[in-house]
Amino acid sequence: MQIKIPEIFEEHTRHKSDQPWLLSYSDMVTLLLAFFVLFFAISQVDQVKFEMIMEYFSKNETMPLHQLEQRFNELIQAHNLEQQMDVELTPDGLLVNFQDNILFDSGQADLKPKSYPVLNSLAAILNEKDVSGRKVQVEGHTDTVPILKSADYPSNWELSTARSASVIRYLISNRVVPDKFVAVGFADTRLRVPETAEQRGLLENRRVSLLIK
Repeated sequence: MQIKIPEIFEEHTRHKSDQPWLLSYSDMVTLLLAFFVLFFAISQVDQVKFEMIMEYFSKNETMPLHQLEQRFNELIQAHNLEQQMDVELTPDGLLVNFQDNILFDSGQADLKPKSYPVLNSLAAILNEKDVSGRKVQVEGHTDTVPILKSADYPSNWELSTARSASVIRYLISNRVVPDKFVAVGFADTRLRVPETAEQRGLLENRRVSLLIK
């Protein structure tokens, strides 16, 4: 007795045998997907490294943070601010630090006129097409010395927040879009150098930082 195999089944079998590599390829893709899902599930995402990977695999029009770091280093050199500014790639983004004496007088939140040229250069970078889509958190930081009772601000909290807001207002006046900014005041809660009762008021701790994401 002869059993006739339906033509549809024969056609399906023939296609499977003609392209055996598809099975191995689909298994490989599935394993790669599982690997990346596991990788992100068990580790903290480093934004800088993630962007470098995405830069390799895609045509992202946003300037990578490691290239943006170089732009800010050029800004620092152009204004001779090597001792007063620094740039650091962090897992959260590009951190740009200004010592407060570049921008403000002691206990004040009004920008010094001499800070305008460097802030103009900063605004020009943020307005560039391949940078303009990034978010910027502007952070005010102080040392541990309390504000004088006669000062304009009741505590370092108000002073640090007012300073970050002043920087944002100036950048907006230079046509940087407002919705990219977040203003934060940390007072003396995030010291770069620990302070003690015998050693307070360190310049390194009085700063304004921009965290570019």
